[in-house]
Amino acid sequence: MDNVKRLTPEARREQIIQAALAVFIDKGFSGTTTAELAKAAGISEVTLFRHFSSKQEIFHAGVEPILFESLTNDMPVIEGKIDVEGLSTILFKRIKFLADHRGIIKLILNEHLLNQNDVNVIQKMAMTFGKLLSSYQLAYDEAFLIRLFMGSFLSFLYLPVEDDDSIKAFANELAKMILGRN
Repeated sequence: MDNVKRLTPEARREQIIQAALAVFIDKGFSGTTTAELAKAAGISEVTLFRHFSSKQEIFHAGVEPILFESLTNDMPVIEGKIDVEGLSTILFKRIKFLADHRGIIKLILNEHLLNQNDVNVIQKMAMTFGKLLSSYQLAYDEAFLIRLFMGSFLSFLYLPVEDDDSIKAFANELAKMILGRN
């Protein structure tokens, strides 16, 4: 099992994370054992535990970068007011990201509902998004906008739309509504 090509510690961690995400999406966090994660990565459990202390650590190492880095990477820093085109572009990128990562996002939501004692990834994501929104000087309360955006984003998880034109049209209408333009 461990006679696979020697990888750097960073590359091995990434290999484990990618294999684990596929298993988590298929079986859920609770339905997955560390033995299954090791097998999917093509390593022994001993090797797995050299890189991660727990199944939960692997889960967080896989999902948090997807949620937080992607959220901040595509969000332009704008001082002052934002226009419809700028807000529409931001909304489109967020919705497109969710559509492209539907399996992982659903996994995070399902695991959050099953394990309320876990670190609240959804709340952390909402707070991160709220901080970014506050810099745009929008006319609505930050808490209202977070709920509006997250509800809109989640609708695309459970009522998926595959074509970019439909997503762009929705993002544009939502941006116009938020900015009070018709």
